[in-house]
Amino acid sequence: MARRPPAPIGPTAADITRRYIDEHPSIRACLAWDIVNFTALARRILEEKGLKNEEAVTVACRRYQRQMQAEAPLDERMLGVIRGSRLEVRTRLAIITARNDWEALLRVDEAAGELLKDRRHLLQLIQGPGALTILLEDDLLSSLLPGLGKGYVLDIYRGLAALTVRSPISIVETPGVLAFLANALARRGLNCLEIVSSHTDNTFVLDEKDLVNAFQVLSDLVHPGTDGKKESESPSRHD
Repeated sequence: MARRPPAPIGPTAADITRRYIDEHPSIRACLAWDIVNFTALARRILEEKGLKNEEAVTVACRRYQRQMQAEAPLDERMLGVIRGSRLEVRTRLAIITARNDWEALLRVDEAAGELLKDRRHLLQLIQGPGALTILLEDDLLSSLLPGLGKGYVLDIYRGLAALTVRSPISIVETPGVLAFLANALARRGLNCLEIVSSHTDNTFVLDEKDLVNAFQVLSDLVHPGTDGKKESESPSRHD
């Protein structure tokens, strides 16, 4: 009876190729638009990843493209969600990074209790494994910091702005929307200090000096073909 060939050890050339494309969104976008020279792409992957079989890598690239074409309806759903969204802008914000322990949580709750009664104020608490992040209006710092105590504060960032993409309820069942928006900002070299996702809202917090560029990027996605004019003239803004 013929013996089966031994199973490959470690990732195959196809595995490495797919991973390489996933790690390079610009290449993935070119595959989606069918504007890639497969031979040139395969040779680049061979060179960077130390592979030997150019034909296997080329075949893997073509298979990946066919897989993407099969997923096109999902991309259309994602773009539909984004184009059904609207943008809101907030300026003059700050972030407090604090120690993550129960005492700090209690102090924040006590200090912020009165502030939260006024629903016009922005004050959000994000609890991570290593720290508490408090996003708030800059004017509220003087009210919150004394109650929190200097011993619990790790860092303070001021001069921030927030762009919130408010989407229809269909975003809940549509994967990839947040990643798509974040990648669009990253490709323009815009750094987000925090990204907060809450139900149908995705909020990007960044330096206020980057606000105009970030607004243009997201506005081009939410309102394609308007060059941002409609939104930039009268955006939904909260100072």
